[in-house]
Amino acid sequence: MPLLVDTSTVPAPDRFDYWAGAHDRVLHPLRLDRPGRDPFTGRIQAHRVGAVTVFRIEGDASAIERTARLVAQQDPEELQVTHLVRGRFRIEQGGRTAFVGAGDLAGYETSHPYRVESAGPFELLLFTLPRTLLGARADAICARTASTLDGRSGTVAIAGSFLRNLADRIEDGSLDANAAGLGDCVADMVRMVFSADRSSTANIDRPVDALFTQVTAYVDVHIADPALTPRSLAAAHFVSPRLLHRTFAERGHTVAGWIRTRRLDTVARDLSDPALAARSIRAVAASRGFTDTPHFNRLFRQVHGCTPGEYRAGLSAPR
Repeated sequence: MPLLVDTSTVPAPDRFDYWAGAHDRVLHPLRLDRPGRDPFTGRIQAHRVGAVTVFRIEGDASAIERTARLVAQQDPEELQVTHLVRGRFRIEQGGRTAFVGAGDLAGYETSHPYRVESAGPFELLLFTLPRTLLGARADAICARTASTLDGRSGTVAIAGSFLRNLADRIEDGSLDANAAGLGDCVADMVRMVFSADRSSTANIDRPVDALFTQVTAYVDVHIADPALTPRSLAAAHFVSPRLLHRTFAERGHTVAGWIRTRRLDTVARDLSDPALAARSIRAVAASRGFTDTPHFNRLFRQVHGCTPGEYRAGLSAPR
């Protein structure tokens, strides 16, 4: 893919201003901001595939916002579909909020205000499609922006794999971006995943339901991190600790209690796994985020009614 923007080509103090200014030229009018003042790094590569443009964008923690004033200033009338390669995003548009993780798909459209925010470094593939390519389903598809399409679900997984391989092969030269009908294939894939039955995706009507689903999935993925806390979870999902605690309380849980229970569950599973029989109990517990062995032993006994060693040996059944 041709390289359009590379902040390493300008002095460090000027990099974020260069990055922000480049978005108007490469995409459309946007307002950018970022946390902190550390030197910023970012790259944008792009290639045309028929009427579709494929971008690979890498950058540090930042946010882009398209206000009503900027929409009025210029509107390319596009649907922008993002496939997140690494990092986490929060997308807001039309009163909807999506929390997007690696492998997920999500979209936002240029004719209405939106905000996209990343709390850390990210890499994404962005596919921009003119609304005219969406056909009769354009309005319905654009009504589903700022909704997470779970990268593990059937049609979304297929679409994500196709889009990722398409970008990779264009980039390494093994696929001709000018191949007949390739842009139409991208549009067909986007129409498929955005028109699918809502029950086949991870979309949930209430934002707090989506938040609970995203946070609990995040806990399972990061269960080994001893620094996993309610505050770190809130920061990773761009919400206040108060909202996070309220979301769990509405379902009869505490955030810390959920983390503790999931850790104990995974330790119990690992202790029952013959393939891990040679690992010490301390190592198993540490691999699930328990760094204080006496504390872990007390918690385990409270929940299972026996010591971890007895549990592993089968001397006591879990309660």
